[in-house]
Amino acid sequence: MKTFDYENSVGFVVYAASKVIQKAYDVELRNKAGITITQAKIIFALYAQSGSTLRELADKIGVESPTLVPVIDKMEEDGYVKRKPDSKDRRIKRIFTTPKADRLWDSMMDCASQVRKVSTTSLSEQEVQSAIRTIRKISKNLSEYLGE
Repeated sequence: MKTFDYENSVGFVVYAASKVIQKAYDVELRNKAGITITQAKIIFALYAQSGSTLRELADKIGVESPTLVPVIDKMEEDGYVKRKPDSKDRRIKRIFTTPKADRLWDSMMDCASQVRKVSTTSLSEQEVQSAIRTIRKISKNLSEYLGE
């Protein structure tokens, strides 16, 4: 029977690191900006592509569209985003940030900086950059393998 050292596999280590980084960022965001990591991901995605549709946002942050509906509803209710009909197809709603979301930007950046600082405390900048390059190579290899 073949054996597999799961806990020392690249996939497991990257996944575990990703989970704990996201958890730390979520805690920072909730405490300092009053939003969740999912809400922050939506704001980041809308800064990258303002006026995205729900499907575009879901693809960008890696979740299914139905998962985002209640999050967008809550963000709209809280005044962070606004839905507007598409100019060519009024059935399509485009999503935009509001000035209230814009005011969160500095807090979001501070939270990200704090998580980076804590997560890299015992690492040199060279080690951090090497890790980033290595993870990007792994991601590229797998994306090519999957034809993406």
